[in-house]
Amino acid sequence: MKPWYKGKTEILKCIKVFEMKRLIYGLFLTNSILTLPFGFLLLIIPGAMFSSYGITLDAGGELVARGYGATLVGYGLVFYFLRNISEIGVVKSLLLAALVFNLIEAVIQTAAASKGIVLPVIWVTVVLHAIVTILITYALINHKSK
Repeated sequence: MKPWYKGKTEILKCIKVFEMKRLIYGLFLTNSILTLPFGFLLLIIPGAMFSSYGITLDAGGELVARGYGATLVGYGLVFYFLRNISEIGVVKSLLLAALVFNLIEAVIQTAAASKGIVLPVIWVTVVLHAIVTILITYALINHKSK
């Protein structure tokens, strides 16, 4: 009688596929968790949100911050609603978009912190964006297109 599985190699492949699906699900959910609350708060109280980083906004700054908040809400919702997606083209496109977003955010915030434009608390978000960027890069390199 043949075993129901094709062998040790097949089991290891299944484990790796499962781990990759969990990583991608986690990355999509993490992007939602990191952007939705901040985005909603920017829509409601942009001045208070940026003052926690040592930035004072005038009326124009609040308008732009609310636009950024709306973008973050949309971005977060896309990742939340598609967290279980399995179509390879969609997954890779979303991972690339998240990579670009998190990398640019990390660079912009690092520059602001380095120039003393913002309070040191910004380093927390820099580290979060950097970690997400590294994990997304890992997922993109190791995700099979089968």
